[in-house]
Amino acid sequence: MNLCGFPSSLLSSLLNKYGAVLLVDDDDDDDENNKNEEYSKAALTARLSNYCYKNNLKELLESDGYSLVYEKYTSVTRVYIADRKIGFDEMKKEDIVERTIVARGAVWGDDQNVDRIRLSNQISKVWPTQVHPDVPVGCHTGVYEMTEEFFNEITPYIKGPDVGEEVKKLTFCGHSLGGSIAMILAAWTKLRLDVDCVKMKVNVHTYGSPNVLALDMSLLNKMEKEEKETFRGYPKSALDAIGLEESALRAHVLSNDIVPRMWLSHDPVFNTLKSNEWGANLLKWKEETFGRRGMLTMDRFLYEVSGYLIFLELGNDNAAKRAVVKETANLETHLERLTWQLEDFTSGAQNNPLRALAPALEHNSQNYVDVMQYLAVNALLVKRKQ
Repeated sequence: MNLCGFPSSLLSSLLNKYGAVLLVDDDDDDDENNKNEEYSKAALTARLSNYCYKNNLKELLESDGYSLVYEKYTSVTRVYIADRKIGFDEMKKEDIVERTIVARGAVWGDDQNVDRIRLSNQISKVWPTQVHPDVPVGCHTGVYEMTEEFFNEITPYIKGPDVGEEVKKLTFCGHSLGGSIAMILAAWTKLRLDVDCVKMKVNVHTYGSPNVLALDMSLLNKMEKEEKETFRGYPKSALDAIGLEESALRAHVLSNDIVPRMWLSHDPVFNTLKSNEWGANLLKWKEETFGRRGMLTMDRFLYEVSGYLIFLELGNDNAAKRAVVKETANLETHLERLTWQLEDFTSGAQNNPLRALAPALEHNSQNYVDVMQYLAVNALLVKRKQ
């Protein structure tokens, strides 16, 4: 048995864990079908992101109906490209193929393919660099450089002779740092390669990933002054400035995961700074001197939220609750969900040291796989009273 890409063994383990459930017929319900498709895709890309950490990659991909097209280790990450059939073109009599490009998160263990000193140095390069000439968007310099290291090599698989006519969809995904790399890859697919991202249905799925994009307000202010007649106005977001729809990026965040909050205004370190009188005065001075909405102001640390936030909370009895926040800026519920103070997860650590470790433990890639797979199955199945 195989249901929407879920192996029988997986379904059995999930059903045993979460209780007896039965199939529901939703064929005539478009909303339910869309939800099922969304959950299934999220569970799939979570698994693909997790596979990037595994040694038996080819075997795992084949179990999900994928074929490995390309694989590369750099000194700081791993990237692979895989294809799967998603339909059949009756007119052309050929398969319709989705191509997925996956990047790995940071590995600090005994992986001989990782230069841990260089990886640490790259992550520490947090100050933004321009993502593309004449585009008012800054991105994390270290992630930019890590992506640059292999981008030219995979370009033919995104646009070129290695992309057959059967490839009709491009998906980018990754966990943690891998998701941050996926964001840059999607941006460069549009900006450097001029791919029609609507036609190619470009989409990005990240899991516990720090956001590494933000509008460059200094450049926008300069453009407004120098290009008064041709200035098109301020973009709504970094994705808007790049030319991607907000819906193209779906950022999945477990409620206690600290990593996706890094470098955002929701960063607990940043919020602790704002709560300090000296820190708040410094940020206010920066606002008054250089203007609002820029980096290191009261409303912004380094980067901004992009795309759709899928905020995941674990409910009672290990069930999963899900809330989607579609707005990307100045949304009270968004701020409420992501904003932390350092005290939020350090309080009580003296009596229970594991409490302080909880955010790091929740960041694990397998946790995202487990939650997304449960949600996907739960969207297809419903509990019945005995």
